[in-house]
Amino acid sequence: MPLARWAIGEQHGEVSSRVRDILAVIDVPGFEATAVRDALAAMWHKWVFIVTAGVVTCLMRGPAGAIVAVPGGLEFVYAALAEAVAVSTEAGFPVPEKQLGMALRLLTEPGSTFTSSLYRDMSAGLPNEGEHLLGDFTRRAREQGLETPLIDLALMHLRVHEAQTGLDG
Repeated sequence: MPLARWAIGEQHGEVSSRVRDILAVIDVPGFEATAVRDALAAMWHKWVFIVTAGVVTCLMRGPAGAIVAVPGGLEFVYAALAEAVAVSTEAGFPVPEKQLGMALRLLTEPGSTFTSSLYRDMSAGLPNEGEHLLGDFTRRAREQGLETPLIDLALMHLRVHEAQTGLDG
C-alpha cells in the first residue's frame, strides 16, 4: 500500500500533456499518482469522504469499527454519508459507486481502528480543521438549499470543543 495517493488533473477535460509531464516527474517509490480527467470532481469526492469520516468519528468519539458494532451505528454511517453525497451531487459532482463503496468499506469494517484526522486532533486537544472542512461544506449546502443536520451537529461539536479548550482564537 502506498504512503500517499495523488490524483492529478486539469479542472475538466482530457488528461493533458502537462499532467503527463508532472506524473513522470513525481514517479517516486511509496507514492501512487494517477491522472484524472476532472480534478474538481476528484476533490469533491474526497471532500465527501473526509466530511463523512469526520462527522461519524467526532460525533461518536471512536473508531469506525466501534461505531458499526453498536445498534444503529451502521445506519448512522449511511445517514452521514447520504448527507455529504447529496451536497456533492447538488453541486454537480455525483459520487461514483466505486468511491461510495470504498468509503463504506473504510467506515463500516468490523473491528476497524480507522479514525478521521478531525477526531484525532480533537482527542489530542489540538486545533482542528472543522471550520475549513465542515463549515465550508455546510455553507455550500445552504447555498444549494440543502439541510445537513448530522454535519451541522458535528461542526457545532467541534466549535464547542475549540471554545472550551481556548483553541478558537
